[in-house]
Amino acid sequence: MKQTETKPIETPVCYIFGAGERTSCAVKPAPSDMVIAADGGFDYVNALGLHADFVLGDFDSVTNRHLPPDCIRYPSKKDDTDLVLAVKLGLEKGYTEFVIYGGLGGRLDHTLANIQVLTYIAGQGAHGLLAGEDFDIQVITNGSLSFSKDSPENTAGNICSVFSLSEESRNVHIEGFEYEASGITLTNSFPLGISNTFTGRNAYISVEKGTLAILSYRQPLCT
Repeated sequence: MKQTETKPIETPVCYIFGAGERTSCAVKPAPSDMVIAADGGFDYVNALGLHADFVLGDFDSVTNRHLPPDCIRYPSKKDDTDLVLAVKLGLEKGYTEFVIYGGLGGRLDHTLANIQVLTYIAGQGAHGLLAGEDFDIQVITNGSLSFSKDSPENTAGNICSVFSLSEESRNVHIEGFEYEASGITLTNSFPLGISNTFTGRNAYISVEKGTLAILSYRQPLCT
């Protein structure tokens, strides 16, 4: 009997657009994906010519006042940021893969807050990525992250840095990079994992107990 190859099932993605630094990325959501515009992210979505499935926020940073009638409005005085509200909506809709544009640049406190949003996503058993112009930030908690040799960032010499967000991250393994490590402990008080480099081989980072932020520079994904 002739065997047929089966394509791997791709996980649906929840794309979230915020009001931070923009990159002119050619995002092409699949039918199963979802696009959320968080406040000023509505301007971003319109500039890219995309359709937002949901538009939400307190709308203190949006400039386009032609908001859809079904937009979800929140008061300006609230505990959750607009980006957190977007993530929570994506989780409620069953998404476990998040790609966030417009979450970096501008105010440093917003960038730090959005790295914490990645930590929140990881704590919900999901995966999130903050996309910048030439680098990405990802966070893993008690888990692993792989970079295939064909991934855009995995070009020999490209930088990858690993930081512990928790007080300690134990039994960390870093393989396939210029500097490899096995069973080490990283802390949030010493930047031991900064400025590693990709080698073009399959690469792997894991942590048994703790939370890691992984910053990887890549070949431009945006044009």
